[in-house]
Amino acid sequence: MTETIEDLKAYVNAQLRLHCEPVPPKTDTSQQVHLSVWTKRGRRKAIGVELDHADRVNLWVVSMYVPISLPKSVIVANKVWHGSAWRDKKHVPGEKERGANSNLKGYDEFRRKPITRLGIQSMKDAQAILGHLFS
Repeated sequence: MTETIEDLKAYVNAQLRLHCEPVPPKTDTSQQVHLSVWTKRGRRKAIGVELDHADRVNLWVVSMYVPISLPKSVIVANKVWHGSAWRDKKHVPGEKERGANSNLKGYDEFRRKPITRLGIQSMKDAQAILGHLFS
């Protein structure tokens, strides 16, 4: 059977519900359309999740929780806190700089910490990364 991006999103969502608790948004008007945040049960290890991309699932984690060895197919972006927002860790002057999901600023678990975005496109990669994050 060929997996689809929708299968991947359903798998990630099911695993989060099984192993984590949702973190309530800081504002009552947030509908968590672009980002939801979860913490592993029993710990404050946070995972930000973006399920609204057509080709991948983005997981945002505090950088110290990223597995040492990642599959080559995972799209990695490291961000550091600079002033009032996250910036690329290795920004090249003259290139367009991409920040992080600004909604993460509303969560104490992420605020002012180095963070990493893990872009996942396969079930195998999701299993490896979530297995590490849930351990």
